[in-house]
Amino acid sequence: MTNLFPSLLVEASERERRDWGRWVLGAHSDQFLPEMVDWIDALDGHDPISIGHPVVNPGASANDVLVIAAAHGRHAVIADAPLACRVVLFDWSGDGINHSENPHGFDVLSAATECKGHLIQVACERLGMPPEGNFAGFVDDDVVLRFSDINTLLALARIHRLSAAQPAVSFTSSLCQEYGWLRQRACLTLHRVPVVEIMAPFIRSDLLTLALPFLAGVRSGYGFDRFALPLCAAHLGVWRFAAVDLCPLTHVRPLSSVNRQFSHGLQSKDEELLMRQRLMLAMGFEVDLAVYKRLETAVASETPARCSDPPWS
Repeated sequence: MTNLFPSLLVEASERERRDWGRWVLGAHSDQFLPEMVDWIDALDGHDPISIGHPVVNPGASANDVLVIAAAHGRHAVIADAPLACRVVLFDWSGDGINHSENPHGFDVLSAATECKGHLIQVACERLGMPPEGNFAGFVDDDVVLRFSDINTLLALARIHRLSAAQPAVSFTSSLCQEYGWLRQRACLTLHRVPVVEIMAPFIRSDLLTLALPFLAGVRSGYGFDRFALPLCAAHLGVWRFAAVDLCPLTHVRPLSSVNRQFSHGLQSKDEELLMRQRLMLAMGFEVDLAVYKRLETAVASETPARCSDPPWS
């Protein structure tokens, strides 16, 4: 079943492969983060993200795409300024959005999806991948963020040659305690992080293309942000992730998907284990095949969501 996924780190040193094997399958959830923080601190010693390079017209590009989760048009992103990229409201209820719920006339994609991982898969399938060097952003409906912040974030992502970025987490956010390494830092433009959280990631197209197959069938997205994106970035040699302190976000709703059972019968931690096993197989390591096949069978049995809109060109 390994031929379903890209091979990862096949030419890396044995030490690097062992480290990633320990982080991906030998650890659990947040337990790997201190070691990964040490690793990116070492990376920053010879490849610092704080050193930028001037670029032509920094900011959002027409070939970037911003996907905002918005059931019936409801979301918390503030359109305070024009944004040069494509903006798509993703109606995850599947009911569609009428004109009064979309006063700015943004593009609309409507599909009944269960959680953020499912939404990202459907969005990428229907919208396609941004051209090389461009970014796709996926913002939860309960994330408070301004268009001007997003423009700043995309500008800094280009100036600092980031492969993934997210707004830093404000001190008032419900995620502030859980994700201290993403917390906003005073008097900084951005700081390097090992992981961007799935609530509001902006991912460069080459990284998203490599990582997306590992998300197949996963509803919650657990494991995609913490394991798949960093490992795929390391494989590409572009593990340059940052939390942007100039434009912090606020997360206004508490987490709700931890103990939720999805339509395929799995919970988020089951999906996280499946993601980790897929990544281990992609690196050529052994996993418990009985458990792996059970989890793969569960996600494969679910019928993909049906989209109500015609495909985007």
